[in-house]
Amino acid sequence: MKVVQILSGLDAGAVEKAALDFAHELVRLGHESIVISNGGELVPRLTLRGSRHIQMSLHRKSLWSLRQVSRLRRLLQELQADVVHVRSRMPAWITWLAWRGMAEGNRPRLVTCVHGQYSEILYSGVMASGERVIAASRGVADYLQARYGKRLRRPPQVIYRGVNTREFDRDAPISGQWQLRLLNDYPQLEGRHWLLMPARLAPDNGQGTFLQLLAVIARQRDDVFGLVVGGADPGMEKYARKLEQQALDLGLSDRVLFLGERRDMRELYASSQITYALPGRPEVVSPVAAEALAMDCPVVTYADGASAEILQQCFTAGLVERGNLEALVQASLQILECPQPVSFNGLSHEDTAAQTLAVYRELCQSA
Repeated sequence: MKVVQILSGLDAGAVEKAALDFAHELVRLGHESIVISNGGELVPRLTLRGSRHIQMSLHRKSLWSLRQVSRLRRLLQELQADVVHVRSRMPAWITWLAWRGMAEGNRPRLVTCVHGQYSEILYSGVMASGERVIAASRGVADYLQARYGKRLRRPPQVIYRGVNTREFDRDAPISGQWQLRLLNDYPQLEGRHWLLMPARLAPDNGQGTFLQLLAVIARQRDDVFGLVVGGADPGMEKYARKLEQQALDLGLSDRVLFLGERRDMRELYASSQITYALPGRPEVVSPVAAEALAMDCPVVTYADGASAEILQQCFTAGLVERGNLEALVQASLQILECPQPVSFNGLSHEDTAAQTLAVYRELCQSA
């Protein structure tokens, strides 16, 4: 099968990484993978693994971008793809217009994938115009059904973004050298239970709540230590300093570390007792919970977002009511005192690819 993915660019965002991961799986399974985008830092990784990249500027939210419609139509006719899979809005408009102008019996099948709940209702409606629509979570699917139900040809297919279980491999041992280096850098971690909070430093990402629950737990147990992992985006430096001051005010100066960006998340997940996902509002896509669970690390999160959908399949003990600090504390203490097994399945890259290809095959066979 020849598959063309179309998106704005290939920089290191969640949508872009999902496209990259899927492209790798397509090639591994023997399919032909092509990605059309404005380029970005992930292009070398894409082409190194056997996919082809075609650079087109389809990302600008401007009427001038519509000049690309005829060029894209010619390109799609040349490529003779089986499926075109669109992942972002402005490229979706250009693709839909190009696709609509092709002869019905000589055009690829059109799939759109929605990764979030958009605020611009009319502009975003094109994402409901695919012959099949994939939603990255049940929350996204419900949003699409509520906003664009009349435009949908059928209910959205929920396919979660998979975890690279070759990268997050629970069966591979953690390097003793990694542990030694970390403990040499942070000797205060030795002999402690690590509570991990991985997220970009921002007011809506839950670090403040994490520090509050850590302070409560630390008063009951002297063997816990908090690890805040994540850098601050430009403009968030003041907030990062505010978090550090909050930790001091809560008496956590010797019970928490702000580690910044890390490239060893696999090892940190595997070595932590609990990972937290505490966004200020229900999230629609969250890789943290799935990655941690893939490494057998229990997760605590609110029961109303994308992370909760993952935990409902893998670890229900970590689900708590939003805004209930006491429930967060009690769930954490219960996990620390009586560890429960994590059941991680159906959420790998292989699973995601298999489910997506099933959508393609069903669509192609319905022609």
